[in-house]
Amino acid sequence: MNNLQLFFGYLGSILAALIFFPQVLSSYKTKNTQFLSWTGIIVGMANGIAWVCYGLLKGDPFIYVTNSILFIGAFLLMILKKKYK
Repeated sequence: MNNLQLFFGYLGSILAALIFFPQVLSSYKTKNTQFLSWTGIIVGMANGIAWVCYGLLKGDPFIYVTNSILFIGAFLLMILKKKYK
């Protein structure tokens, strides 16, 4: 793997992993989650689990580490959605 491939692999992984965290921070600060969709949260969590399984089976840390973090973000949104209804 060359440096350019590694750069874009890391960049894509970081951006994908952080996709839910701005929403987590905003929801936590405002204590308002009425605009969050349960379906979106559940699909985000299921997506994370599916990709983690795939990444583990394939032995690809770019996939399973990234999606473990993505799952954590979706899981935090679920907690905040339940807490702040």
